[in-house]
Amino acid sequence: MKTNKMKIWIGCGGVCVLSVFLSLWYAIAFNDSRLVVPMDFKNYVFEIRDLPMIVSVSLACIYLVALFVMLFIHAGKKQRQAEETGITRKINPKLGCLGVLGFLGFAGFWTYSVDGTVFPFAFFLFFGFFGFYYEGKMSGTFMDERFRENIARAKLKAYKITFGVMLIALIILCQGKLFGNLEYTLIAAIITFSLAFALGIFLSEYLLYRYDHDDQAEEGEE
Repeated sequence: MKTNKMKIWIGCGGVCVLSVFLSLWYAIAFNDSRLVVPMDFKNYVFEIRDLPMIVSVSLACIYLVALFVMLFIHAGKKQRQAEETGITRKINPKLGCLGVLGFLGFAGFWTYSVDGTVFPFAFFLFFGFFGFYYEGKMSGTFMDERFRENIARAKLKAYKITFGVMLIALIILCQGKLFGNLEYTLIAAIITFSLAFALGIFLSEYLLYRYDHDDQAEEGEE
């Protein structure tokens, strides 16, 4: 991703976060905390004063979806280029900072208490973006036979750990309602599977980085 485009995306993200905080302040100070504290949406009636909160949250959600789609498309292009050239794609290690978006998953506890919405819990998947840091450290590496073997080893181990976590979670959650509530079971499943996928994404890059540097250290000792 070009530096200018990255700055634009980061700037847009900052604007979205700032708009959400400003709308929260406005709602608490001038709108009786509507749409901030839990409320009964069955009897909800729209008021023009609710507009800042609705617009800011909507923009933040649109930004996150667009960011995810953009990163997915960009990653696909870089992966194809890497396969064609035999050199790992070039990524700035600072992209690993995108992993902090995973903390948005905690917003699910708020949205669930307000109107029962659970989809924000899926944002825990973004914790996997911390793996970009290790991938960035290996940018421009020639993928020889040893390196490709390490890729396969890292992915296999990451998949095994991810599958193990998901299997254990599935066995536990299938025992019945969590705390006697089926909705809590659904929330636990979303959180667990999102974190499991994030762990798999992160581990595949971290383990590859560790295997590659261990091999280089062994070669240096020889």
